[in-house]
Amino acid sequence: MKLSEKIRKIADPSTPISIKRGILRLIHPLPVSRFLKQIDLERLQEIQQQYGVREETRHWPKYVQAERFLPMNIRRVQDMGLDRMPPKRILDIGSGAGYFLFVCKALGHSGYGLDLPEPELYEDMFELFGLKRGIHRVEKFQPLPETGQKYDYVTAFSICFNDHTKPNPWGIAEWEYFLNDAAKHLNPGGRIYLALNPQKDDRFYDQKLHDWFVSQGAEIDRRSRLLFPPKAR
Repeated sequence: MKLSEKIRKIADPSTPISIKRGILRLIHPLPVSRFLKQIDLERLQEIQQQYGVREETRHWPKYVQAERFLPMNIRRVQDMGLDRMPPKRILDIGSGAGYFLFVCKALGHSGYGLDLPEPELYEDMFELFGLKRGIHRVEKFQPLPETGQKYDYVTAFSICFNDHTKPNPWGIAEWEYFLNDAAKHLNPGGRIYLALNPQKDDRFYDQKLHDWFVSQGAEIDRRSRLLFPPKAR
């Protein structure tokens, strides 16, 4: 790596955030075995046999691979600091097979997932994990559904609803609407945590949108994960 590149990375405000999170993961390890003990492994095996596709790595059947997705979601929980917090209530948008909410539940938190009705695997995994979910498609300039409760965190990981693979992904107007609407579902002091997918040009957003996120108080790490501060009430 060139010296100029090293200097750029050191000067990047996201670098110390990522370093701090990495150190905390080392100080507070969470072994996968701790979470596997809380799963009905016999039922998990049945689900794997029903939906699994040999060597699938890209499409939804991959989500039967608990040994792959538990560590990923343990890391998400650690990076948010949820492994070191008292019980929180979480609304997870695009909840998929529910691994993130399951890890949260195993640590004493509670949560509710929102996602599309298909594939049926998601419903079976939520039932396996003892979680609750609702059916909803996120659309630009359309509100999230009422769930009858408020949350301490609104989260969304590997986000696809922002049209990231299309020529015109969400811009400032769409994200401003989404963040303001999501904030309505938060308790006082609640926060929003987002993890984006890269666009076709491998960027997560253009500089204008990045700067707008920063102007909204977002804490951004080197993986372009955004943690927004509580909204003023």
